[in-house]
Amino acid sequence: MKVVPALKWFHNWVGFVISICMLIVLTTGVYLGGMDMLKRMDDKGQQYVPLTIEQKAHATEYIFEHYPEMSSVRFPTEHTPFIEGATRGQSIAFDSELNEISHHKVTDIPLWTTMFWLHRNFLLGDVGKYINAWASLVGGLVTLVGIYLWWRVRKTFRLKHSIPTNTKSSSLVKSHIQLGLFISVPLFLLCITGFLITYKGLWMDSLKHQPSVEMVEAVNNYPVSQANDWQSQLQTAQDLWPESLLVAVNKPRQKKPDPDAPKTAKPQSVDFSIRFDSHADVWLRQADSITMNHQQGTIKAALKHSDRDLSGRVASFVRPLHDALNMPLKYVVFITLVAVVGTLILLFSTVTFYRRIFKSKKKK
Repeated sequence: MKVVPALKWFHNWVGFVISICMLIVLTTGVYLGGMDMLKRMDDKGQQYVPLTIEQKAHATEYIFEHYPEMSSVRFPTEHTPFIEGATRGQSIAFDSELNEISHHKVTDIPLWTTMFWLHRNFLLGDVGKYINAWASLVGGLVTLVGIYLWWRVRKTFRLKHSIPTNTKSSSLVKSHIQLGLFISVPLFLLCITGFLITYKGLWMDSLKHQPSVEMVEAVNNYPVSQANDWQSQLQTAQDLWPESLLVAVNKPRQKKPDPDAPKTAKPQSVDFSIRFDSHADVWLRQADSITMNHQQGTIKAALKHSDRDLSGRVASFVRPLHDALNMPLKYVVFITLVAVVGTLILLFSTVTFYRRIFKSKKKK
């Protein structure tokens, strides 16, 4: 079999087989993206007022003490002008006086939960998760093959063909080709990052930055803050990177205590991650972090995104590129539009492929 016919067969037949999986993923992605946009545009009636270190320290202490289930305290920014306590599946918004103004739980929105798990694993548990991952990988390959096939006929490109003028197969195919070209690169990235989110072992090690000797010596020379004192520790962290904006404090999620385990007299030592935005227009927010031991007041690590090696910087974008975590609102809008267009071109291709293969057989 020659290369080009083989690639056309792969693009048509394999693309048709995985189209059901991809349609589920893309349509649910449109819903999830739309809900994310609505959430981000809700300012809770607050106006952005920057907090002092003293106010950030007070908010951190108050939320972690009164809402121990929260794993993150986020301070007001121009994008989210309110204080927020967050953990997996829920968030609580506060005004500057730490009055609770909203409580969001995804479990309170059954449709969102259903759509999320449809997107993640087709409601089939681990089996569906791995089917989804491999369908995403194959979808990425189908997209690459489509780019190559378009390149061979690029002289026929006409912008007016992007929108079908009727329901004839020829019009739908032309629209599929042109629209597919426009979203090919971001769609490929969404497919590959979706695969990598399931197979975290392929990239998570790249995030485990090995500090250089100079960085280790610098950490050892950092000033020691007062033990168990948030204001002292946040001030030390801010003084370390005075040009950056301190935007969040995260604590590791705690495992549920084992009732049969012996109780220790000393409380467990916890290392908190103090997050920064380097500058206002950075794409990946909260990318720089200082790890502080709260009980001792000592800095354990200080790492800026720019200090990572290339593999670490690339790995840092695996999840953000897929679900816009810590990315700007305009990126959420962009990938949601990609999902909308992707849904349309899959529908066009499914209709034309069905007509070409199955209806032609009926006529015979």
